[in-house]
Amino acid sequence: QRDHLCERSQAIGAKYRQTVEAWKDKYDVIGDVRGLGGMLGVEFVKDQTTKEPNGELVGRLVQDMAQHGLLVENAGTHGQVIRFLAPLVMTDEQLEAGLDIFEHSIRRCTGMED
Repeated sequence: QRDHLCERSQAIGAKYRQTVEAWKDKYDVIGDVRGLGGMLGVEFVKDQTTKEPNGELVGRLVQDMAQHGLLVENAGTHGQVIRFLAPLVMTDEQLEAGLDIFEHSIRRCTGMED
């Protein structure tokens, strides 16, 4: 209560969800975004219509992000989900930096960026 962490969780989650939902329109490998507050999952698919899981891509994303300073973990039956549960004491700048690394990894791992 003292540090308003419930509110911070909501704010972090809202920023993250808004950003990833925009990516969903931009990158056809994102099939779903789900969760509550600051705990969200991004599901990666081979096709947005069939929702066929894409665990192979997530494996590459996890490795690529780690090489660029962002540690994430995969989840899901087929390893197709990237879990997001950020420290509630992170700054807005740290959140933005992580989102930048995440998006650049999507672009690199899907061949959209050299």
